[in-house]
Amino acid sequence: MRWRFRQISDLAVLWAGHRVVPVTLVALVAIWAAAGVTFSFPRQWFLLTNMMGTLIIFFILLLVQHSQNRDMVALQTKLDELIRSSKAGNHWIAAEKKEVEAIEEMRQQHHDKMTN
Repeated sequence: MRWRFRQISDLAVLWAGHRVVPVTLVALVAIWAAAGVTFSFPRQWFLLTNMMGTLIIFFILLLVQHSQNRDMVALQTKLDELIRSSKAGNHWIAAEKKEVEAIEEMRQQHHDKMTN
């Protein structure tokens, strides 16, 4: 089931990120508004459309966030492995999980070491 969600997430991110999508959506909204005014759709129909659009955007946002989180975990894992295989100190591994003050202190120590 997870691989299916990952496939759907990757497809949605690929689709939503395409440059044609915003232009198409603006055109569809303009056509929808013109049709609504021309055929005198009831106000509730526009409210329903607004709600559905908001839900779709929220769902796509969650899928994009899921994809970005997965990519960031993979990137952090790769960086940790590079640190382990280099001469760098292992105290930098998993720095993203530390408190802001600890990261700033590590950065300052590194800066001081490089300037001396």
